[in-house]
Amino acid sequence: MTAQELQLIVDYFNSISDLGRIWIEAEMPDTSRSSFSTKYQRLTGVPVPTNSSSYPYYVWAPGTNKWGVELRVYFSSDDSMPACLQDIVTDNSRKGYEEYDMRVNSNEVIWELFANGFVLGSN
Repeated sequence: MTAQELQLIVDYFNSISDLGRIWIEAEMPDTSRSSFSTKYQRLTGVPVPTNSSSYPYYVWAPGTNKWGVELRVYFSSDDSMPACLQDIVTDNSRKGYEEYDMRVNSNEVIWELFANGFVLGSN
């Protein structure tokens, strides 16, 4: 993804964030906890949530077969979504997240959101 596309996506999320229509979560194996926490705090200026056994910050128990950090952003879309974001969204059908109609599973995009003021949980 180009820097220009990432900026269009950040701008879009900024435009809908005032409406409370964005939820960001992280899920990872225990072996990724330290590196994730360090990078997240460096980018956002805030520590990870203290509770790591429920979303938005879920760390799997040691030994769980989990490959790496998975970041997801759920959001309620509107007609101004840029094409570069439309290309990577998934219709959201996850139980318990019905208030959001779209989901993005791109770590690259979500790290960029963190670098631009977004945090885990509701934004």
